[in-house]
Amino acid sequence: MTARTDKDEKQHQLLVAELVELFQAKGFTVSGADGVPGYHPPLELRNDGYGDQEDKSPDVYAYDATEGRYIIGEAKTGERDLESEHALTQYNVFLDQRHRQSGRQALLYIILPPTVVPEFNTLITHYIHPDYWESIVIVSSKQWKDPDAGSNPDEDART
Repeated sequence: MTARTDKDEKQHQLLVAELVELFQAKGFTVSGADGVPGYHPPLELRNDGYGDQEDKSPDVYAYDATEGRYIIGEAKTGERDLESEHALTQYNVFLDQRHRQSGRQALLYIILPPTVVPEFNTLITHYIHPDYWESIVIVSSKQWKDPDAGSNPDEDART
């Protein structure tokens, strides 16, 4: 896995927090969220033979009691983290999860900066088996701020 820069890590954590807020708004019970105050990091999920063969921890783990299924959340900034071996293994491991009692496949929510969504849509059709597509929910971040964009002088003048 490629190490994140400090700037990328901060952006990643903002996406994780936004995903937790979304899950709460949808009525999901969040049981783990990586780096979000008040939550323990999610446990690793078993890898049954995908990619790098390593178990993977999602950024957010939740449960939808109405649908009887697990909800797995993953944040991607698009900075070399969309199609690395680690990321591709994550997608498969997370999509392979099923609720023991209901048998329902987990839903995988992936939150991305808006500019990265088209690239990710292409990636899904290339790397992910079509049987899994309906279990992927792509979330375009509403709070994303491009960390490489300069400050807006008009905005600075108003403050």
